[in-house]
Amino acid sequence: MSELAGVAAALAGSVLGGSALAGTRFAVGALDPLAVVAVRYGIAALLLLPFIGPSLALLRRRADALPALGLAVLFFVIYPYTFALALAYTTAVRGSLALASMPLLTLAFAVAIGREALQWRRVIGMLIAVAGLAFALSPRAGQAMPDAWRGDLTMVAAAAMQALYNVLSRPYIQRVGALPFTALGMALGGAALAAACLFLGSFHGMERLDTAGWAALVYLGVVGGAALWVLWSVGLRYASASLVALTTTMNALTACLLGVLFLGEPLGPELVAGLVCVPLGIALATAGARR
Repeated sequence: MSELAGVAAALAGSVLGGSALAGTRFAVGALDPLAVVAVRYGIAALLLLPFIGPSLALLRRRADALPALGLAVLFFVIYPYTFALALAYTTAVRGSLALASMPLLTLAFAVAIGREALQWRRVIGMLIAVAGLAFALSPRAGQAMPDAWRGDLTMVAAAAMQALYNVLSRPYIQRVGALPFTALGMALGGAALAAACLFLGSFHGMERLDTAGWAALVYLGVVGGAALWVLWSVGLRYASASLVALTTTMNALTACLLGVLFLGEPLGPELVAGLVCVPLGIALATAGARR
């Protein structure tokens, strides 16, 4: 598979992530953020568990076991809780803008440890895509929530965690495969999150969830958990971490476009500009990728 195909897989995952962002925001309003994450990743873990076999080889060698377990805890336990916690303090739009720092953080970390070379064309493409996203979302930013800065900073911290995972997990994904490595992370993360919820009593209130609430959780587990992160891992297996990270700029843009198509929201000039700039920036950054 070519690097361009890897970017396409990550792009498909990012499109699904746009709907997961809104679903997380909806569910966090009814449940403890930790419970939302535990149910989401628990459902995803059950779906992916049959594919975990090849990744268990990593746990048999001490040199691989500790890094693999550390990455699983970072990305499938700490990251999703931090992500959900951020949306408890800030809006989905502001959260999307804060998360847009992740491509640049990924590139900076990859260059710092020698995994990627600094390419100015890629930097310029990232800046165009991020600026286009910020301009597209500007009319929807609305009035900030009280203590929104806490949510914004928390989302930037989540972006930094994902940047680390993007770069450091790639060798393991290339070794055992995208599906098995994601299954391993989901299984470890789902079990740890469920244990934490039981210990802290975070599942309290789930009995009051209505049909819409449960539908949101199932959607988050199937689409925003299993499908999203398998596609992301496929992207990391075949494409550089910074190019995969750049596709997240499509998350919120996709959500806005769906609102225009299905909810009758206005198609303003800012969104049109974003729909031009974000794909343009991704195309510029991806130009020259291995075919």
